[in-house]
Amino acid sequence: MLERKARSIGQESQDSLPFSSKTYSKAHDTLGRGGDYPVHMYSGDSYIPMIQAYVCTDCGKKYKWLDSLKRHQRVDCGNKEKKFCCHVCDRKFKYRYELRNHITAHHSG
Repeated sequence: MLERKARSIGQESQDSLPFSSKTYSKAHDTLGRGGDYPVHMYSGDSYIPMIQAYVCTDCGKKYKWLDSLKRHQRVDCGNKEKKFCCHVCDRKFKYRYELRNHITAHHSG
């Protein structure tokens, strides 16, 4: 954005911009958020996301966000038992919302 403004004004060249080819990580911003944000690289007119993968050590699945990896390890990875059981037909689900949707669709009324 600054580069476009500099080009339109004609006062600065691309080499004099403060972040012409530096990397920027949202993880190191001043808001104190955690480190599960993707890294971006400034390239000309915009920031390009650099894929930072979080990999499951058990199955090798890759995730963009650390929270997604944690959820996968807690719920999906391996042969996890389905915790939520329908009291009418004994069908089991991984997530509570799936059980709720099932009851609404099949047993309500």
